[in-house]
Amino acid sequence: MEKKKNSLCNLFKLSCQDTSPLISEMMDHRVSFVKRLKIKIHLAMCEVCLYYKEQLETIRNLSKNLGREDFPVNTNKTLPPESKEKIKKMIEANK
Repeated sequence: MEKKKNSLCNLFKLSCQDTSPLISEMMDHRVSFVKRLKIKIHLAMCEVCLYYKEQLETIRNLSKNLGREDFPVNTNKTLPPESKEKIKKMIEANK
């Protein structure tokens, strides 16, 4: 029985060094059930890794929304004909 208990402990044992890349991987990709379980168990016991996960989530959310309010996307804009002609002349002059 003791040997079985030790093998279960080893299965779910995960260091902070092992956990941090898995946290990032879990945010970007689908990970196996065993990996998710290991991460959740580690996060339940480790405040440092939990804080790291929260920081990654904050950075991820901020980067998704970065610039959305500052510069609204307008796909209807094109260069004025004068600018197009000026660029065309500059390209021809540099050939």
